[in-house]
Amino acid sequence: MKNFLSHLFSASIGAMLVVIILIILDIYSTFLPVYIPNIFFKERINVYVDVESVVSEAVDKSAKNVVSVSNYSVSALQGTGSGVIYDIRDDKAYIVTNNHVVENAFKIEIETVNGYKATATLVGTDNKTDLAVLTIPKGNIDHKIEFSDSNALKVGEYVIAIGNPLGLSGSATLGIISSKERLVTVDTNGDNRDDSYASVIQTDAAINPGNSGGALINLNGNLVGINSMKIADTNIEGIGFSIPSKIVERVIADLETYGEVIRPFLGIYYISVDELSLTERIKLGLTDVNNGIYVDNVEENSSASKQGIQKGDIILAVNDYNIDNLLDFAYQLYLYEVGDTINLTIIRDRKAMELVITLESNLL
Repeated sequence: MKNFLSHLFSASIGAMLVVIILIILDIYSTFLPVYIPNIFFKERINVYVDVESVVSEAVDKSAKNVVSVSNYSVSALQGTGSGVIYDIRDDKAYIVTNNHVVENAFKIEIETVNGYKATATLVGTDNKTDLAVLTIPKGNIDHKIEFSDSNALKVGEYVIAIGNPLGLSGSATLGIISSKERLVTVDTNGDNRDDSYASVIQTDAAINPGNSGGALINLNGNLVGINSMKIADTNIEGIGFSIPSKIVERVIADLETYGEVIRPFLGIYYISVDELSLTERIKLGLTDVNNGIYVDNVEENSSASKQGIQKGDIILAVNDYNIDNLLDFAYQLYLYEVGDTINLTIIRDRKAMELVITLESNLL
């Protein structure tokens, strides 16, 4: 019995010492910047982020840089959209918008959120990326949007679309990044047939008619994309597309310098082999060929003609990547830059052969 009481007393003393030590550690951690886990005396800390405040601040920072763009024919208003002020220099404000917003315009009028109006000068357009650059006299404009790297976006990140849907200026919608790099097919020559790819940001932030050319911003109020309705279907809800800021920066640099975008250009006209009639395929000896593209014509003095591509060639592969149709071929060219070298596997006169092609600029 005596031993039991002795052990009980020792245990009690030990427990008291533990409590005293924890109290001392708690007091110590209060005054010194060290982390000591405390489960006895401190309440759990809840961190509250005011999303509404963050969104409001981002919109306040950026909305003034989003303008209304009106496209006039000789006699009437053809349509409206949005644009973004991205630079001010030489007493001019530079604006980026969608190509389809200003296409076939006789006059383009810009209006800022504070009511300043000016007639714009078209610097250059690019149908493939659906981008255009305009300038106006800067007037009282003393602000421009800041760019952010679209490559740094994360799926699930909050973004805000700002534009002028249905003529309602300064409208903002909140959403998330659904995909940071989505390839969508587009019709670039107006023949109602998709002939190229566009690399875009997918978001569920509402992008409606009139939002075209407006800004997609992050919660810091910086530009991550230019919204485009051309590469979206108005019958689909919850899916919007925006041209990534990294592409926008490259395109506007070329448009300012050259009036168009420098990209690889072969100078050939082609159709998919699977679109050839049975008679045409028999004549060309292609009854056993089910993929590839048929070179229907080669421009005189083009990069293709100078490097050996001929009318009637069948292009089967680019650098060992098998080509199924014209979209495949367009996408492969999209992956390369001017000056890159590619290997083409072709059929000519029913014989397979290889061509080494150095990609030249479309500005020959």
